[in-house]
Amino acid sequence: VSTQSTGYRGEESRTHAIHLALTLHTHGLLNTTTSPHLPVLSENEEDPAPHRRLNLCRVVIGYTRKFACSSPTSALAYFYLLHGIQNEEGEDMFAVCIADLIQESKEYQTLLGSLDANGRKTKGAIDKFNVNHSLIISTVAEGVERRGCWEEAVTLYELAGNYEKVLEILVEELSRRFMAPDKAHEHVHKIAVEVESRAHHVTLRKQFLLLLDLYQFHRLYHGGKLEEALAVITKLQLIPLSQDAISHRITGFKSFSDELRRCIPDILIMVMSILNKMYRSASHHSAGSSFYGGQNKQAQEIRDQAKVVMRIAGMLPYSMPGDTHAQLSLLDAPMRF
Repeated sequence: VSTQSTGYRGEESRTHAIHLALTLHTHGLLNTTTSPHLPVLSENEEDPAPHRRLNLCRVVIGYTRKFACSSPTSALAYFYLLHGIQNEEGEDMFAVCIADLIQESKEYQTLLGSLDANGRKTKGAIDKFNVNHSLIISTVAEGVERRGCWEEAVTLYELAGNYEKVLEILVEELSRRFMAPDKAHEHVHKIAVEVESRAHHVTLRKQFLLLLDLYQFHRLYHGGKLEEALAVITKLQLIPLSQDAISHRITGFKSFSDELRRCIPDILIMVMSILNKMYRSASHHSAGSSFYGGQNKQAQEIRDQAKVVMRIAGMLPYSMPGDTHAQLSLLDAPMRF
């Protein structure tokens, strides 16, 4: 079936030819190609001459291209006729086409539905089709994730109920954007906080919550609330501030994931910066006191904590960026005397 073989000519006739092909396919009366990447018409050695096979996927995708973005629900109805046809990677062409459609139209909620604040799903256009919705949405999510669109992938995996993948992506993105410019940092944190209340009994939840706490530490630090920020780090037991905790923490560092290790150098620098500022404040307030050199007990305690941080930085069982030790030494120097 093609516009040539049926005698159809022009755009209107082409539309009739496509719908005739779809009708024949629905009734099992059309020979189609085994690969969606073949030409529109191709020969198959199993068929007698002069038979040709129609690449229905290419025909449907080409036909819907002109209205897919303006009317995605109409395009979805055409793509449904391709369900059961697989590409070379074993992916269902219905799911592949939906992924492409979503990428172009951005109509996630219209096509696939959405979740309310309580995690309840509202229906989308896909729900009227008799398919495995979770499987289709997961397949779409995988395609979106491969394109590097992490935010859309999180939305889709959550819609499919796959919270393992949701947290896997968010842990990676929280780690990568820990020291990112404010907008990128705040954006991923906002999404993570929204997901947190719905992602229970997930393997990565403990690590996910730890990163959320580190974002709180980051926010307090940059907000000038130094003592509160240091209290968060102390509570998390991530960076030791006393000599007797060093060996236990070093053992713990060995079990850290790559995502958490990525944050450690910046955390060390921020902790040392806090100690540096607290030390200068303590030294200033103790100036003229009876302590030798204007130092008081609080300043000495801070100096001892700084020594622990420097020692930990040199004992970590993995390498840190080259300038980390230099920055730590620069911050530590005023507290040595």
